Amino acid sequence: MQEMVYTVSQLTEKIAEKLEYAPDLKAIWVKGEIAECTRSSMGHWYFNLKDEDATLKVVLFASQAKNLQIVLTSGIEVIVKGSVSVYRTRGVYQMLATEVESAGMGAYRLALIQLMEKLEKEGLFQQKRALPSYPFLIGVVTSKTGAAIADIRRIIGRRWPLAKIKLFPCTVQGEEAPGSIIKALKKAYQTDLDVLILARGGGSSDDLWAFNDEKVARTLFDSNVPTITGVGHEIDRTIVDLVADYCAPTPSGAAEVAVPDIVEVYDLIESLEYSLDTYVNNELNLSNKRLALLVKTLEKHEPQKEFKKINEKINALEKLLTAKALYSFEQKKQAFSAVNKALEEVSPQKEILAKEALIKELFLRLENSKKNMMWELKEKVTSLEYGLNLLNPENLLKKGYAVVYKEKEIIRSVLNVKSGTNITIVLADGQIEAKVVGVNQTKASERGKENG
Repeated sequence: MQEMVYTVSQLTEKIAEKLEYAPDLKAIWVKGEIAECTRSSMGHWYFNLKDEDATLKVVLFASQAKNLQIVLTSGIEVIVKGSVSVYRTRGVYQMLATEVESAGMGAYRLALIQLMEKLEKEGLFQQKRALPSYPFLIGVVTSKTGAAIADIRRIIGRRWPLAKIKLFPCTVQGEEAPGSIIKALKKAYQTDLDVLILARGGGSSDDLWAFNDEKVARTLFDSNVPTITGVGHEIDRTIVDLVADYCAPTPSGAAEVAVPDIVEVYDLIESLEYSLDTYVNNELNLSNKRLALLVKTLEKHEPQKEFKKINEKINALEKLLTAKALYSFEQKKQAFSAVNKALEEVSPQKEILAKEALIKELFLRLENSKKNMMWELKEKVTSLEYGLNLLNPENLLKKGYAVVYKEKEIIRSVLNVKSGTNITIVLADGQIEAKVVGVNQTKASERGKENG
């Protein structure tokens, strides 16, 4: 008798019938720890349920997942209700879940939480340095063949083509991954980088386990430059993400935050140039207005012409005083000549001697009178010069006095202003723009009493 020969499909179907129709494999509860948990774009959940000796694949469709009361993630212990099924294409059995409930924390998750608490107490999560605004040498620690480095190069090349990327390749998955990552990080620290990115593409929680390694976390903390992590997908969160100065959700996100957008930088430069031009032009216009006002003020008062007039008056007074002194001297000289002539006509010797003595005395008096007159003239000239200097506007301003204007007119009385009036106070070294806040009319006699 010829033995029965099954095709693969026939044997798989036969096994499926035994499993899927077995009453003791329907609506059963199974306890285990979740591993390699992922969610599809359609909302279906796929994960492994494992214990110390075995692993069971589980599928939870979106229609059942909407009733979940817990968040599915690797490392938690759950009890799952469902039926055994065969995935014929791959020839594997699996559980089609209908309910998932928490059964406590799994060993994987518990160890991860304990490690996080330990590192947090040591301060490894508190170091948050500012990222450089314009980095030019960026280090990347990741696989040299993965999608992560391709995404990082593409985004940085588009956003900030001025930067150079230096790759420090390493293994990012498996038992060798932690040591490989540490070796790459230490090599990167020997390079004069501006910023360092640690990244890998998405994967299951088990695939990302190397980034939860304590030694990897401590090595990353020792970085001498700001660090950015981009590990896995947005829902993933590893210990190195907590240690890094900045945590991006993905490798692409890490590249985005590592560099500025060159278009925005160009816009900023143009904005700063415009602001600078506007500021300089405003300052120039203001300076020109101030200069024009000063020139106009000087032209109005014409101090040089005023000084010239004063000097002319001094010279005229000096000439007048000199002429008067000479005239007086000539009169006395003529009188002396007349007396001398009269004496010569009388010519008695004694009277001559007496007259000579008198003449000498008169001459001496005349000389003294001349000297006194000249001294008095000089004193008057000096007094006039001193008075003119006191009246010199520049000297008055240098002594602390000021000239107050209202709309280019000198204010001579408090009655010419009122509260709120804009005034200009001219001092020796410049002018002050001010506003009157109050007016108090006080008589000169009252001010004297107050000063006394």
